[in-house]
Amino acid sequence: MRKELKLLLLINSFFVFAINLFAPFYAVYVQKIDAAVLHIGGIWSFFLLSVGLLTFFISRFENHKEHADYFLIAGFMCRALGWLSYIFADSLWQLYAIQLLMALGEALGTPAYNLIYSSYLTKGEYATDWGASSALSSIITAGAAFTGGIIITTLGFSWLFGMMIALSLVSMGIAIGYKDSFR
Repeated sequence: MRKELKLLLLINSFFVFAINLFAPFYAVYVQKIDAAVLHIGGIWSFFLLSVGLLTFFISRFENHKEHADYFLIAGFMCRALGWLSYIFADSLWQLYAIQLLMALGEALGTPAYNLIYSSYLTKGEYATDWGASSALSSIITAGAAFTGGIIITTLGFSWLFGMMIALSLVSMGIAIGYKDSFR
C-alpha cells in the first residue's frame, strides 16, 4: 500500500471515529429538543436528500485532483462547525439548518476524499486498497459507537461534541500539513 493511502486512512480514521461517536445516538439527542419520531425521520431524510443533491452538483467541480485537498479540508471545516452548532441547538429549525451545513460538508469532503484515494490505488490491488479503507472504517465505527455511549452517559452531549470537533480538527490539521503530498 502506498504511503499516500496510509496517510489518507489516518486522516479519515480520526474523522470516522468522530462522526460515529454521535451517529448511533442522533435520535436520542433530537428527542432532547422535544422532537417526535416523525421529526427525527424528517430531519434525517432532509439531511440525506441534501447530501444527495449537493453532492450531485458540487462534485462536478471536484474532478481536478490539484484542488481536491481544499474541498476535503472545507468538508472537515463544515462538519466541525455543524458539531459546534449542535451544542447550542434548541429548536427543530436549527436542527434542519445544522443538517444542511453537515450535508454541505459531506458533499464537499467525500467526493474529494474518494478522488484523492482513488488516484493512489496500487495497480492490480484495487480491491485490497479499498478493502483496507472499508475494514478500517467498520472497526473504527464499532469502537466509536461504544465510546460515544460511554461519553454521553458519563459526561453528556456537549463533551461528546467537543471531542468530535477536536478529532475533526486533527483530521483537518493533518490534511493541511500534508496537502501538497496529494497533488
